[in-house]
Amino acid sequence: MRKPSGDAATHEAEDREERLPGAVPREYYGVLPDADAFRGRKDLGEVEFVMPPADSVIHWNRHGYPDSSIRWHHHEDIEFHLIREGPGTMLIGDAMVPFSAGQVTMIGSNVPHMWLSNLNTAREFPHRDVYCQVRPRVFEQLIRMIPDTAALAALMERSKRVISLTGASAAEGWRLLERMGEHSGLSQFIDLLELVQVFAAAPRDEWHTILLHDYVPDGSRLAEGDDRVNAALDYVAIHLTDGTLSLESTAASVGMSPSMFSRAFHRISGRTFSDFVRRLRIALACRLLVSGNDSVSEIPAQCGYANLSNFNRRFRQETGMTPSEYRRAHRSG
Repeated sequence: MRKPSGDAATHEAEDREERLPGAVPREYYGVLPDADAFRGRKDLGEVEFVMPPADSVIHWNRHGYPDSSIRWHHHEDIEFHLIREGPGTMLIGDAMVPFSAGQVTMIGSNVPHMWLSNLNTAREFPHRDVYCQVRPRVFEQLIRMIPDTAALAALMERSKRVISLTGASAAEGWRLLERMGEHSGLSQFIDLLELVQVFAAAPRDEWHTILLHDYVPDGSRLAEGDDRVNAALDYVAIHLTDGTLSLESTAASVGMSPSMFSRAFHRISGRTFSDFVRRLRIALACRLLVSGNDSVSEIPAQCGYANLSNFNRRFRQETGMTPSEYRRAHRSG
């Protein structure tokens, strides 16, 4: 394959640098995203019309998990999002990435997203999400009217690839998102400006972009059955580790035949259903191996595997290491 040159090579190098494991916080134990982790996930999902209060440009909210509002969706608003509790997998644009408590992200306009929590230890996370949403034109007007806010333009452009904070910047982002819920009016707007400043001024080792490229949806992928495939993601999250999850049970949960569901799922996600479930389970196993104290032999059952040899084989396929090697490598680091 011909190597890129000039500007293309520079951008490709920058992409690689942003996605080095060292740029990802240790709390993201799991399989790092690759370029086609959720390849083909080009449908925007349900549109969400965000209605801020009549006297504010900011829509601030919080909810737990599971919650009826959680679904594969997109909206025009730029979103600042905090995960307070529980690990899981974030579906974002065309990628899948592990998350844990303390994840603070800035999601650009119309990038579809959804967070699936791992429910192996708790059946719910009642205080999981805190977020605020703001129309892009609010920032555009600030840039046009106040020259001092010019840095917002580059930040908005970067958010198309979804910005995730780490370290002290993430801690400050957490504090500000929480504080916004205690304020209103001018005080809340000042909180928003401070939050934006945290993203804009974060040191280079305290932020990374999640997507390899700007997200460009493909409207041709929208088809009958997509809404039911989206609903099936909830079923997967609830039953990932309880031993009952299968293609057949998931298809039945959304009223589709296994063959119809399998075709629809592959068309939307670019992966087979079994590949998707395996990736979620192995990401959970990585997290448990590093952050927990259970023996390696106890981990498979907690991730939905009844057979140890099958778990070991699948784990090595995904990570290139045995579970024991993975635990030693990450704990020694």
